[in-house]
Amino acid sequence: MRRQKEAKRLEEERRRQEEEKQRAEAAKRRAEEKRRREEAEKKKAEEKRRRLLERRREEFSLLGDSWEEESESTDSEQENRNIERLEKYKYFKGTRIKHSMNIPSEVRAKGEELYRQGQIEMKNILTGFDGHNGIRGQIDAAAKSGNMEFPVRIIFSRTAVSYAECKCPQCARDYYYWDTEKTKCPYKAGVLKMLEDYLETHSFGDATDMNGKALMKLYQERRTNLAIADAEAAKESLRFVPRLTRKEGKLSVSFKIGEKKLFIVKKLDTFCENVKNAATDTYGSNTQINHNPDNFTESGKGWIHFINQIVREEEEFLQRLQESNRSYYGYRKTTVGSSLALFGWRLDAFYDQMAEEAVEFEDKDGWEKRKETLTRVECNPGVSMRISEEKVGSGRVFHGIRVDGSLPDLYMGTDTGYYISGSQICRVEKEFLEKIEPLSLMTNDQGFSFHVGRNHMAEFYYRILPQLEDVVEVEETEPEKFRSYLPPDVRFVFYLDAGDQNVTCGVSAKYGDREFSSLDVISRQEYGQIEALRDAAREEEVLFHVMQWFPRIDWEREELHCGGDEELIYQVMESGTEKLMELGEVRCTKNFLKYRVVRPMKVSVGVSVSSGLLNLDISTDDIPQAELLDILASYRAKKKYYRLKDGSFMNLDDSSLNMLTEMMDAMHLTPKEFVQGKMHLPMYRTLYLDKMLEENDSVYSKRDSHFRKVVKGFKTVKDADFEEPESLSRIMRKYQKNGFKWLRTLEAWQFGGILADDMGLGKTLQVIAVLLAAKLEGKEGTSLVVAPASLIFNWGEEFRKYAPELNVSLITGTQEERKGIIDSYQEADVLVTSYDLLKRDVLFYEDKQFQYQIIDEAQYIKNHTTAAAKAVKVIQSQTRYALTGTPIENRLSELWSIFDYLMPGFLYGYDIFKREIESPVVKSSDEAAMTRLQKMAGPFILRRLKGDVLKDLPEKLEEHRYVRFGGTQQKLYDGQVLHMKEMLAKQSEAEFSKNKMLILAELTRLRQICCDPSLCFENYKGEAAKLEACLQLIQSAIDGGHRMLVFSQFTSMLDILKEKLTGLGISYYTITGSTSKEKRLQMVKEFNEGDVPVFLISLKAGGVGLNLTGADVVIHYDPWWNLAVQNQATDRAHRIGQTKKVTVYKLIAKGTIEEKIQKLQEKKKDLAEQVIGKETGQLGSLSREEIMELLGV
Repeated sequence: MRRQKEAKRLEEERRRQEEEKQRAEAAKRRAEEKRRREEAEKKKAEEKRRRLLERRREEFSLLGDSWEEESESTDSEQENRNIERLEKYKYFKGTRIKHSMNIPSEVRAKGEELYRQGQIEMKNILTGFDGHNGIRGQIDAAAKSGNMEFPVRIIFSRTAVSYAECKCPQCARDYYYWDTEKTKCPYKAGVLKMLEDYLETHSFGDATDMNGKALMKLYQERRTNLAIADAEAAKESLRFVPRLTRKEGKLSVSFKIGEKKLFIVKKLDTFCENVKNAATDTYGSNTQINHNPDNFTESGKGWIHFINQIVREEEEFLQRLQESNRSYYGYRKTTVGSSLALFGWRLDAFYDQMAEEAVEFEDKDGWEKRKETLTRVECNPGVSMRISEEKVGSGRVFHGIRVDGSLPDLYMGTDTGYYISGSQICRVEKEFLEKIEPLSLMTNDQGFSFHVGRNHMAEFYYRILPQLEDVVEVEETEPEKFRSYLPPDVRFVFYLDAGDQNVTCGVSAKYGDREFSSLDVISRQEYGQIEALRDAAREEEVLFHVMQWFPRIDWEREELHCGGDEELIYQVMESGTEKLMELGEVRCTKNFLKYRVVRPMKVSVGVSVSSGLLNLDISTDDIPQAELLDILASYRAKKKYYRLKDGSFMNLDDSSLNMLTEMMDAMHLTPKEFVQGKMHLPMYRTLYLDKMLEENDSVYSKRDSHFRKVVKGFKTVKDADFEEPESLSRIMRKYQKNGFKWLRTLEAWQFGGILADDMGLGKTLQVIAVLLAAKLEGKEGTSLVVAPASLIFNWGEEFRKYAPELNVSLITGTQEERKGIIDSYQEADVLVTSYDLLKRDVLFYEDKQFQYQIIDEAQYIKNHTTAAAKAVKVIQSQTRYALTGTPIENRLSELWSIFDYLMPGFLYGYDIFKREIESPVVKSSDEAAMTRLQKMAGPFILRRLKGDVLKDLPEKLEEHRYVRFGGTQQKLYDGQVLHMKEMLAKQSEAEFSKNKMLILAELTRLRQICCDPSLCFENYKGEAAKLEACLQLIQSAIDGGHRMLVFSQFTSMLDILKEKLTGLGISYYTITGSTSKEKRLQMVKEFNEGDVPVFLISLKAGGVGLNLTGADVVIHYDPWWNLAVQNQATDRAHRIGQTKKVTVYKLIAKGTIEEKIQKLQEKKKDLAEQVIGKETGQLGSLSREEIMELLGV
């Protein structure tokens, strides 16, 4: 049994070996067949190439002079020898490389057999350089063993193997450089044989070193660039040239197109369509021209634009014409042909497009056709005119003059004219054209000629010839004789009278001693009865002027009158009489003189101060109160005059009346209250009233000493007698000391004010100085500071640092603990609380009286309807201050809310403020309302910018970094935009207003996709372009030794950044809304004193109240609607104490809502600048149109 099994096993082994042998022989045959096929194909290709060359030699002759046969033979032999040498040259020595490896003969034989059997296949062969500039070759191959395939790589020098590796199971390790041991790998041996055969049949590699290769690459790139430039130039080689034609006195233009040969464009509308679609069309018999605009020269592109404008105009005209004629002639398609008529704006555009280019011109008028090449020039033509006697009959009687002259044909543009002279097309001056145009209309081929009879010589000589003499050379044959027939120049006399609520005017024309009624030119001209000596045209012209004021005619009395129209009577008195005096002599009766325009009324304003009130006394000279009320009412109705009781007129265009109404509006007094004389006003109107009186010289004002003292105190704040505490004198900068004095001046006159200094200028220190000075001066009372919750401990630190003498209590803890602190408030100098706690504890403050009340970051009460705004306004305090770098973020109502806290009633009630100031400014850009607000609020706002007061502060550089989405992120963004467009398209205005919160949520989603799609798509695994850009920027900044603040509105985005920074081994701090106040202070201190490179901060939570001068780079990851908020965040680093230049990077996703937000910020940032000074901005509630603009609709 065992023998049978053994025999069976041996039989199977023998059969397996036989099958392997057969497979090997089959592979060998296949390899041999493949080799023979390749050789056959190579011979076939060589034979084909040989036959092709022989046919070309036989069928193609040499263009130009042939070479000498001997020379050709000699050169050919030399070339063949060169080719033979090149073919024989081998840089790499295949046989030497093969034998450079110590491989046993049986292994080498096996490897070469594997190669011949096709078990080894070449994948790649190339040359390169090693680190010592040595020239190296590399061959990569794939070896097969059964079902397995593994790579083999050999690197070689000119004569030896440098490196060999094989991934077959037999290779225990890589072969690096020279291996002195015998290798057992047949696959390396097979690859070496393959390399030997390849190098034998191919010219592979040469001795060019790395520098040589680099040099050649540079020159190759240069040739490529030149070739590209040539190709681009060739693209723009398509010429498109105009041809100007004159025919039957009219100009037209046609065009030719082509490269070398030019073809007429027969249908210009079809041509425009071809250009629009970059289409190809046929010209001539078979010339194909592509109309891609890029193919045309720059000049050609200009002419295309010119044609497009005219073709559109022609098509619209032809369409209107065809529609109007369709009912008569039926429908007929209209087209624009090969030429365009030139006139009006077309001619202007043609001339402008010519520039320095010469244009072909064909003149088809006249006996012979003429061709020229025209260039353009600006000059007036020379015009001559000859005046001679008009001969009639025997010539004994003088009948008039004959005028002859010449003028080139003028072609009218829009405001100027053109003429062609020789090889130039000339544009004339506008003034020249205005004077010569009537003459040009009567000019023909023979020039112009006309006759002027004796009765019209006065009009010609007195009115027309003086205009022509400026532009025409005039020749008179008998000047003295001609002028002896001219009548005397006319003089006019106007007779003014009044009576029965009417004013009359008689008009006489005097010629020497003779006087005529000018109404004759109307009544008798029809019958030709005007005396020959009269200048009827001039008289008619003067009558036309006079009838502006006297439009009615009394034929019986031969005079003009106003028809009792009071408005016309006023115009006669105000300006008409002076105009008549310019035309001639004016005579009037005593009755007329009773009608007069009185001088502006004198207004006196007395101002005094007593018992904390402003006393105002208004008086006018000799005008009763009742009439003054009517005058003010007429002025408000925007009338030009007021008719006084005595019949005279008062001109209401008077600055004193303007000031009175402005004062009445500002003080919110009724006209009746105003004219009664004495009024009592709040003291805070002092500075506004002084400004008005100062700007109106027409109003007499008397200010008492107390009033002048208040005004002087504000005008000379820098010289005020308020001394800052000695302990702070060395610390405070000059501008901070001035701010301290300004705050004390406000207090002295019981005013409140806004300290609106730029972020980082030390508003806190200025207020602490005021509180400390009050204590040192012995003033009793407790002060209250209200700040955002995140800044309570910051205020505590600042008090400890700058005013340890003050007893400061921070209101924190439970409600019971807070109540205890508030109840014992008199034991402290200062209480510090937050807006949120003040809302909850407001009842605890009900009976408390504070010396100073300061609200920090006063924009927290910008909405006057909120509980926070109401809470701060019910606190009882003697002096109120507001601190904020952005008094206006979104709307003017925010400024009103702050002033309603500071000085209730100062900007009126909100309804009045909105109606009289906010709405006119926002909706109509009303300058008067804006000026009024500036004058009122300006004195109570102190704003200084860092650039103005901190000359030693390092500069701040801003840079926008744009990123572009990849495919997946772009698709998500586009999908969200499409969704929002469809949603908005379906909504009415009412639905939009109702669903606005939903729409803003969708906008937020759009912004999150820009930041990182994973913020709103939970399983998103694609790219996030901005995240990658931010991480690169952070790494680059760290490498450069910088430390940075990174702001984002989205705390979830900060979480993603934290995860990435942790993965990169970068340490960081983080502040969000959930970070406790104590932890904030600790981290800020550690960051400024340590070396942690990154601080991640939520824009809303950490954008204010932090001093982070340890950073010199600020990165805004995403743009926020409100530019002021971003600026506040930036100023956490760019502030006092900063010693390095601060660089601010704003990351923007290109082509997205983020770019649109930037533009919207710029569009809306000017409002606050107008009111309070410079550099602040806002983005208000978005309108439907603004949202559509953000989406690119």
